[in-house]
Amino acid sequence: FSGDPDLWKVLYRRRSRRVYRNAETLPLGVLSSLLWATQGITEKYGDTLFRSAPSAGGLFPVETYLNVRLIEGLEGGIYHFRPERFDLEFLKRGEFSRSLADAALNQEIVATAQVTFIWSAVLPRSKWKYRQRAYRYIYLDAGHICQNLYLAGEALGLGVCAIGAFFDDDANEVVSLDGIDETVIYMATVGKISEGE
Repeated sequence: FSGDPDLWKVLYRRRSRRVYRNAETLPLGVLSSLLWATQGITEKYGDTLFRSAPSAGGLFPVETYLNVRLIEGLEGGIYHFRPERFDLEFLKRGEFSRSLADAALNQEIVATAQVTFIWSAVLPRSKWKYRQRAYRYIYLDAGHICQNLYLAGEALGLGVCAIGAFFDDDANEVVSLDGIDETVIYMATVGKISEGE
């Protein structure tokens, strides 16, 4: 991450931005910065790896998947982000933007974004400790992560838009999740901002 944007200016400018220059590619380094901002490791304490976004009980039940459409040096497809290694695991090759947009109630921004962040919850990771309250805490965790993406995107001059409306089963199918122990709970598009946005 280069530069030192004023946090207060970034907070003031933060918006959901829905129009992207959909033919342009994002640099891999920019994606790396966004991943670090959302779930990068900031400190190690015993076996716990603290991240840039807080998590109830330090359990980190939220996983990050990416639908990559136009990222420099990455083949299109579905990836899994592994914070402890700070790398991407390539899961599925292909063009999934249309399927993911359909799952998100036909929101075209999902089809035109350079990359869509897809967050899942690994439910047992939190439920063993918090039981029913785990569901509340998991959604709070996801909110912290998404806000970090918004702020990092704004600092980098990118558009970000959170997506909460989607068909769970269809989104899970795109990422190949079972929807029981692990299920998609939130998404956000990222793209280069079009003129006038």
